[in-house]
Amino acid sequence: MRTMFSNDYGNLDGKVGGVDFYGNDGVCLFKYFVLPSDPQKVFSIGTLSLNLFCFIIITVCYGMIITHTSKSSEAVGLSATARKNMQRLQKKVSIIILTDFVTWIPFITIAFLHFAQVMDAEPYYTLCSIILIPINSVLNPVIYNGDTIMRNIRLIK
Repeated sequence: MRTMFSNDYGNLDGKVGGVDFYGNDGVCLFKYFVLPSDPQKVFSIGTLSLNLFCFIIITVCYGMIITHTSKSSEAVGLSATARKNMQRLQKKVSIIILTDFVTWIPFITIAFLHFAQVMDAEPYYTLCSIILIPINSVLNPVIYNGDTIMRNIRLIK
């Protein structure tokens, strides 16, 4: 009879048989810290590479947009209110890019270093998956909707 602790599912020494594909421990996040011998290396490294590529494209595009809008606003001679609104939007975009950089770039770097076997990142898996990556998910709605949240707080008072 199969039990939860039999060899088919895992054992009591901390190794759970069904966890290997999805993670380095019981955290419900796909296993991104892979080695060249892992069968899911193509998916993991491909996903992280795509994420890095998208981050670079977004950063370059936002940089171009900010540069273009700044030059356009100077040429057109926007009002003080319009310039203030544009600066607030540019600040918001910069914060979004910064939070993405602070959370995803270290994670991707650690994963690539682990894959290249420069470092053993498995001890950092829980820290990255429970703290580092969710920070971005928590901060993005606050950044995108910060003005609305602050307005609602003022209305409640």
